[in-house]
Amino acid sequence: MYETILVPTDGSPQSKEAADHAIEIARQFGSTVHALSVLDDRSTGRMSQSINELSHDAPERQEMERRREEAGAELTDEITGRAREVGLDAEGVVRSGDPAEVITDYAAEAGMDLIVMGARGRSAVGKFLLGDVAGKVARHATTPVMLVRPDE
Repeated sequence: MYETILVPTDGSPQSKEAADHAIEIARQFGSTVHALSVLDDRSTGRMSQSINELSHDAPERQEMERRREEAGAELTDEITGRAREVGLDAEGVVRSGDPAEVITDYAAEAGMDLIVMGARGRSAVGKFLLGDVAGKVARHATTPVMLVRPDE
């Protein structure tokens, strides 16, 4: 029923809990798990002016982007590693853009059968943003979406 399951992650406890659910569902169906980390480029408008003024090819900006990509890869590696430990196929993907758009686009492009994601993010602002992202994904995705609510 679910050959491929997408798990967007931001490293929050809620996204880790969502990954637990996704891996368990994948284990039951023998699914492939796709872990996706989105480097949110919406925040660039909120960065300090001095950072925004850096040329795209400036070494400092390149270093910032490299670190962001490494952090995203670490998040996806954690999930794919856990999936592989229980015998599942898994892929990790890091993309940049608006999180809700990237998640729904990736799910459609890759033919995902299910999206499993946390309903909230890591901080007060993150909770609002991921709640917003989760809501947008739930409303706009053509793929079924399972939202994992945090234990409170």
